[in-house]
Amino acid sequence: MINGLNVSQDGALLRVELENGPGNEFTEEMCLGLTDVLMNPPASASLVVLTAVGEVFCTGRDRSARLPGEMRAMASALAEANVALLATRLTVVTRVDGDAAGFGVGLVALADVAIVAEGSRFWFPEVRDGLSPALVLAWLPYVVGRRRAFWMAASGEEIDAVEACRIGLANEVVPSQLMDERTNSIVKTLMLAPSSVCAQIKSDLPSQERLAIIAESRAAADRLVLRTLVRQQSDSCPDLSNN
Repeated sequence: MINGLNVSQDGALLRVELENGPGNEFTEEMCLGLTDVLMNPPASASLVVLTAVGEVFCTGRDRSARLPGEMRAMASALAEANVALLATRLTVVTRVDGDAAGFGVGLVALADVAIVAEGSRFWFPEVRDGLSPALVLAWLPYVVGRRRAFWMAASGEEIDAVEACRIGLANEVVPSQLMDERTNSIVKTLMLAPSSVCAQIKSDLPSQERLAIIAESRAAADRLVLRTLVRQQSDSCPDLSNN
């Protein structure tokens, strides 16, 4: 048990369930815990299902960090969680029955298979806080294309489950009442193959995009910290224009 993550195992199947308040926002501890599960799984495990408790899947990252060291640690943990989703030998299946924003959308888009419930919404809220979603933009253009990535980041526009599938953020839309049934069906199908085959498929897929996302995610962590600190400093300076 990791604070905010319920981790369980049933044979070759791991299950990671997000449970951290109404928004299931990721803390540094949750990021580190997820990365550890993905990169150091039990030898008997071959597949992991990411899911969540409550009506929301994940609305992004916890924003309580204020000191430079805290921000750097959080940004690095977020980046490494993104890297782990791509680098793990496990097949990653994400089950989304509720809204996802920011980092939460990455948990969907960077999975090997993602199913989303009807009524789920997806968006990137950082622009509302006056920031570019640097970590998101490390992977988003590779999934949806440069111009759509720009629009989604700049507008903060919400998209529905059908649109999320159309642009490649997820595999399919499922009625909410059928999510468990469909998830189980996907897991059974993937487990029909020998345990090593899906890992081989992941490694055999063209690596250029994966390596680019990994490198850019780590660089984006530095940009996120710098820009957040600059914005904090700007907000703390008094406005002397009317004096």
